[in-house]
Amino acid sequence: MTSVAELRAHIRASGREQLRELALDAARDVAINRGWSAVRMGALAAAIGTSRQTLHTEFGTKDELGKALVMREVSAFFDGVTAQLASHPGDLGAAVSSAVIFTLTSAAENPMLQTILTGGAGGDDSLLPLLTTRGEAVLAGAVDLFADWVARQWPDRDDEAARVMVESVARLLISHVLLASGTPQQAAQDLARVACRCMGFPDRQL
Repeated sequence: MTSVAELRAHIRASGREQLRELALDAARDVAINRGWSAVRMGALAAAIGTSRQTLHTEFGTKDELGKALVMREVSAFFDGVTAQLASHPGDLGAAVSSAVIFTLTSAAENPMLQTILTGGAGGDDSLLPLLTTRGEAVLAGAVDLFADWVARQWPDRDDEAARVMVESVARLLISHVLLASGTPQQAAQDLARVACRCMGFPDRQL
């Protein structure tokens, strides 16, 4: 049976999560339409009906708000990548190709990611380091996600070969997101080939 204290704690947690999402949604809208430099903590707080102090208590600085916004966008990508991998059980080449095409196509069509990469309407590229020099969490998340899928598909794999393959593909994919080269289809074919050769799988899987 849920106690009164537990119920109150749940209500507070729900309210806090709702506040976070409202703040992130509002910040995303401003960043896309006017640039990240136009985001102001005070104006954001007023827009969602809370105090500036409450917003600072939840996120800390504007930089921390930006980090939370970037990571929410990345998390949505990870969900999509997970679905792409799951749709090709036991087929490394097809799974990598599908995940790469999904990621690069989505990145090109995602206005928030384009704002992060180019500075958007305001030309302020201060969010970009969250994906580059401070992007360890993004890379680690991508590696963990991919490594978990590989481990479930090939439990008797060569661990070292799998580690090299997973990290190489993840790093190359992030590089393609940050600096596109060729078409998503070409990148997908190249990364799928890298994955298969690292694991000693024949190219015919592509």
